Amino acid sequence: MQKLNYNKYLLYDEIKEILAKWADEYPNKAKLDIIGKSFEGRDVFVMTITNFSSGDAIDKPAMYVDANIHAGEVTGSMAALHLIETLLTSEDKKTKKLLDTKTFYVLPRINPDGAELYLTTPYTLRSSVRPFPDYRKDEDPAGLYAEDVNGDGKILLMRVRDDSHGAWKISPKDNRQMIEREPTDLDGPFYHVYTEGVIKDEFGEVKDIVKYPYNPVATKYGLDLNRNFPAGHDLHTPGSGPFPLSEPETRNQVEFINSKSNIGGVLLYHTTGGVLFRPHSTIPDKDFAKNDIAMYEKIGKLGTDVTGYPVVCCYGDIWSGVLDDWCFEKKGLFGFTPELWDAIGRAAPELKKKVYGDMTLEEKQEVEYKLLEWNDRELSGTGFINWEEFNHPQLGAVEIGGWDTKVCRQNPPPKFLEQECYNMTQFSLNYALSLPEMNIDEVLVEKVSDNIYKIEALVSNHGFLPTNISEQALKQNAVRKNRIKIELPDGAELVNGKVQYEIGHLDGYSSGQNSRWYRFGDPAECAHRASWTIKVNENELSEITILALSDRGGNKKSLVTLN
Repeated sequence: MQKLNYNKYLLYDEIKEILAKWADEYPNKAKLDIIGKSFEGRDVFVMTITNFSSGDAIDKPAMYVDANIHAGEVTGSMAALHLIETLLTSEDKKTKKLLDTKTFYVLPRINPDGAELYLTTPYTLRSSVRPFPDYRKDEDPAGLYAEDVNGDGKILLMRVRDDSHGAWKISPKDNRQMIEREPTDLDGPFYHVYTEGVIKDEFGEVKDIVKYPYNPVATKYGLDLNRNFPAGHDLHTPGSGPFPLSEPETRNQVEFINSKSNIGGVLLYHTTGGVLFRPHSTIPDKDFAKNDIAMYEKIGKLGTDVTGYPVVCCYGDIWSGVLDDWCFEKKGLFGFTPELWDAIGRAAPELKKKVYGDMTLEEKQEVEYKLLEWNDRELSGTGFINWEEFNHPQLGAVEIGGWDTKVCRQNPPPKFLEQECYNMTQFSLNYALSLPEMNIDEVLVEKVSDNIYKIEALVSNHGFLPTNISEQALKQNAVRKNRIKIELPDGAELVNGKVQYEIGHLDGYSSGQNSRWYRFGDPAECAHRASWTIKVNENELSEITILALSDRGGNKKSLVTLN
């Protein structure tokens, strides 16, 4: 298998080709399927990965991993491909155990339309290419539109000198940096700072002569697919769409998750910021079971240990209607939204004590200076395009420059991409190791009399998490209770016991870790015994099947031959 190239971000056809190739090369480990179509009709792919020789995918507890619901967050796609590549090629003990006992459903590009526009044009957008609000399909208001005016393939910034109204000035510390003009600044030069673009009138025409002011026009691509999910959906949230799951991309995700009862863990790859977001946006922690919050902390620590990114609860965030909220609230699944890549953390780790939006003006300026220094040191200055004079067809003399956002601020420069992907793969693998794991530990057979046998089976959960995953899952009745079942051949008769026992849910070993300074926690209630008395035909071999059935803990089978 040829190693994936991490020196660029892959287009849709390239991802499609590599997924098909991997499925052909590793038929015993990988199966490629289509879960639905995008708005523009592109296939949305899922790669199912497990050791098929050790059991069907649906019979094993599963991780759901998706990426790139937001158009420009293409690092997520590369990280998802890195996870697939690792699972298919690694020979280490951890990966082998995971393939034998777990299933991975990996969806590398949820939003192929938006990512394709982002990667093949100078434009940026949040999510879908469907115009929203709906009237924007046919209506373009007058104002300043983002365009690649100088033809360099990027849409950067324009600084336009205006000593009367200009709100910005050039920093004396670094002439690339624009800083806020103070009331005490009396002498220019002062500038307006706009998105690079052109001014159109109400008829969509670019006139030679324009008059100040130039109001920026919001993109017509106003949808935010990760605000379109049912949990906390709010029409007042920007980009939420006309109603929950109004978009094909979000319906694809929810319908797929809902169709796979074995999904026990969820990771949703995003960028940027260097945090591991967890639910809930609109429901405070106090309204959820304490043990669920504790599990979020424990699993989140697995991610922090390998990425360095802290776990951050989203409560109070106005951006509701997100997928990880739905996964937890309705399905009782612990979902995380890792925001991969942290340019600020790379450039100024000492300033990462605050979220950027909560920083003072002086702190924000210092962060920008540090980023420019990091750009010069690590990228030889290529991440920031220096200001250059340009004769704008409407505005005359302007200067165009700024951050090459797509491959510096929003996504890592290629030299850092593989490491970012590697770290996220380690979190994904370690999270998968925490899933429940149903087993039939022993089957005892005792001959009671001629042709009469007593059979006893011990089933248990070897995993860290309980088979229900969370208290929230029980509250929502989101997962079926575990069962132990016996299957008899023709001629055999059940004398005592039930064909199927409902045994509730089995704890994981995490439940035995609640300790005090003066004693250890109680043992986890992770096992159950069932027994049957069977009568079989004289002088005939009878093969009895014992089944341990757990939607999220996996299904196991044991065969017993009598006589």
